[in-house]
Formats: sequence, C-alpha cells, structure tokens
Amino acid sequence: MKQNVVLLRVSTDMQDFESQKSGIAKYVKENDITVHKTIEEQGVSGYKTKLEDREGLQELIQMALNEELECIIVFNQDRLGRRLEILSFMTIMNEQNVKVYSVTEGLLNEDNDTSELIQAIKFWTANYESKKTSLRVKNGLRATIEKNAYTGGVPNFGYKVIDKKLVIDEVESKVVTFIFDNYINYGCKRTMELLEENNILKRGERWTISKVFSVLYNPIYIGKKKYQGELLDFPELQIVSDIIFNKAQERAKSRNTRGTNRYTNRTNILFEGLLFHRCEDGIERKLTIDYVSTKDGRVHTYRCKHCKNIKAKITKNFNSTKIEPLLLDNIRSIMNNISIETLEKKYNEEITSDRTAIVNNIDIINKNINKKNKAIDKAMNVIEKIFMEESNVDINIPSNMIKKLNIEIKELEEQLEVYKKELETLKNTTSNALYLLDKYKDFENLFEKSNNEKKKVILQELIEKIVITFDEINIQLNLY
Repeated sequence: MKQNVVLLRVSTDMQDFESQKSGIAKYVKENDITVHKTIEEQGVSGYKTKLEDREGLQELIQMALNEELECIIVFNQDRLGRRLEILSFMTIMNEQNVKVYSVTEGLLNEDNDTSELIQAIKFWTANYESKKTSLRVKNGLRATIEKNAYTGGVPNFGYKVIDKKLVIDEVESKVVTFIFDNYINYGCKRTMELLEENNILKRGERWTISKVFSVLYNPIYIGKKKYQGELLDFPELQIVSDIIFNKAQERAKSRNTRGTNRYTNRTNILFEGLLFHRCEDGIERKLTIDYVSTKDGRVHTYRCKHCKNIKAKITKNFNSTKIEPLLLDNIRSIMNNISIETLEKKYNEEITSDRTAIVNNIDIINKNINKKNKAIDKAMNVIEKIFMEESNVDINIPSNMIKKLNIEIKELEEQLEVYKKELETLKNTTSNALYLLDKYKDFENLFEKSNNEKKKVILQELIEKIVITFDEINIQLNLY
C-alpha cells in the first residue's frame, strides 16, 4: 500500500517546529488525509545541506522509486529546501506520480507544464532570497566590525570594551608583550615559568600552554581581526610589532614540526649541515663530516661523498682548519657592511615588483568576481520575467548560465586565496629578515663572546646555506 508521509524539518527554534506540526495536523484533518508515516529531519539546513546529505529526502526518494509513496505533506515548500538541486527531487516525485502538498501553498506539483515552471521559479527565488538574506546579515556584521572591531562577547585578552568599542587595556597589553618577548627569547616552558614566578594571571586564572598559544597565534595583537577568512585592519589595536609577531609564528612552527627542525646539533662542529658542494653535474649536495689525523692531532673535514663515489677529477675534501676561518671572515665582512637601510632598499627593489604584480592580480580577480555576480543578477531578472510571462526565453538558458558563473566564481575565489597567501609570505619574509638583522646588528661582538654551542646556533639561524664550487664560496643568508 502506498503511504502518505509528513516531512518535518526540525529547527533550532522549537516554536517554529511546533508551529509546523500543528499546521500540518490541521491541514490533514481538514482535507481528510490519513498520515501513515512522519519523517523528522534533525539538524539540517535547507539552504546549506546538499540533497545527497538529506536523509529524510533520500528516504522519500527510495520510497517513491519503490512505488511505496502516495503523497508528501510539508508545512511550506522551503521545508523541502532552498538549494536549486531540490528541483531534481521534485522531478523524481513528478515522474513517480507522487503528490507534494504544502500547508501554506497547496499542491506544489500539479500535472501541467505551468506547474513545473512555477516550481522552478519558486525554488530559484527561495535560493536567491536565502543568499541575499545571508549576504545582508554578513554585510551588517562586517559593517559593525569595521566600525568598532566588536560584535559582542568577551573581548580578547589585552583589550576591553568602552562604549561598545574595542580598545587596548593598558595593564593586560603589557602581559601580552611580556608573553611574546619571553616566548621568542626562551620558548614556551620558560615563559610559563616566568608567568608563575611573577604571579601573572589571566583575568584571575592561571596561564596554561593553550592560553599562551591562543595569544601568540591571534593576529588581533598586530591590529588585524579575522572575518570570513579575511584579515581586517585595526591599527589602533596593535600591541606588538609585525616583526615580533612573525618571529613568534616562526618559533611556534618550529615547535610543531619536531624532528624536522633545520638546526643540526649532532656534533659541536660550527658549520654542520650548512655546507654544500656544487658538483661537476651542477647539482648542489650537502657535505658530510669526516675526521682525519694530522701532525696537529685529529681534525674534521667536510667531504663531498658524491664526488668521492664517482671518482670525480677533483674529489672535494675541505679541511676545517683552512675553510672555517675563511668562512667566518666572509660572514663577519657581510654582517659588518650590511645595514637595515641596505636591506630595506634591497627588498624595496626586489620584492616591490612581485608585490605589485600580486596586488594587480588580486584587483583583476575581484573585478571579475563582481562582473560575474552582476551577470547572475541579470540572469535572475530574466527568470523573473519568464515567470511574469514577459519573456519567452527558455528557462534552462539563464539557469545554466547561473550554474556556470557560480563555478567560475568559486575558481576565482580559490585563486584569490592563493594570491593572498603569496602576499602574506612576502611580508613575513621581509619581517623575519629585519628581525634577524636587528638581533645580530652587533654580530662580531656577540659572536666572539659566545661559547661554541651558541656560535653554532647563531650561524644556523643566520645562514640558509653555503655553496662551495671549485673557485668560489657563495654564502646565502636568511636575510635575503
């Protein structure tokens, strides 16, 4: 026997849910409909949830295909959903001769061509209105954020709310600075110890590792607030410099990739892991460490195993007593002759062009997205004219156009994210380089006063790699 089924979509608003139930109960009573089954869909959004993820609708489709379904009763058509793909659900119901009744709108699928057109228009309109409503809400929230950086709730540590506007809390902001500075210099464990030793609390509670990292990772402290994947600028809320913030991110990243840390500390040898040799085939290979006995005792050498294995014409084997003083002299010379002004000029010359190209690409993509959104609006207007019988255009033409435009917009938005990440990478690279230069501006004095272990750390932080060929030494610093 075919069944009459009621579909209820459970809402977070229980009053709305009870209203659906009572409305349907009254409707079936007045129309003398016997209800054989009730399907309740839990926690789904008619707009966001895809058809294949709607368990209730999938059950109804299966019943229809098995010829077990006579009719469906819903409170109104948007209980079925607002996504355009719901049209395919209605098509199946039409083909299986299943009637779909709405309490507020009556029979939704009368057996005529006009009904199918009305169905299409209703679902298009519901889908479009949902998007417009969502956009209005998002735009309203964005406007509120852009105005005062605050939309409610507990403000981030370091800030307070005055007249519904987010402002810096002078006392808490000092703690934020304390955390960043100590984390960069000493790491998380020591920072936690210093917070304990100084009896520094977070609004009455002890600091935990997760609380510390919630501060370190939050861009609000450089005056940026995240909204819908975009960082909005609020320079008046900046507590730490971009350089300090990015350095903390670098240290945190190193912490989260244990086992892949670029620092090599298996020996006390200064240039361990930093020396490369450009072999005869043009490939740069890392030099390994060997030990040899000399009249002055046992010393280490840097050897190219590849050249040794293939028995190259010149097997490269660099004695540490000769190569290391030469390398240190070159590094001292570079550090003594470079300045923040020189470095900034270098970045202005070499990176500005890249940044300009990326910004231009972002601008072009945003313009294309705007054009396609306007085209969608025009297509929606065509559909409206079809509904009003003011146009004889086949509805599939504007509907297919909208589908195509939405796919293109999604692709453009993905490319936009790539360019934004590239732009941020350029900025982070510059900030990290300036931080290192500032940290080691008195390199020679700092280096000479350090023990061997500290010297090694300094070199590995400053140097990306050193490439040695048959006639030159190329020192590549992390400053460039």
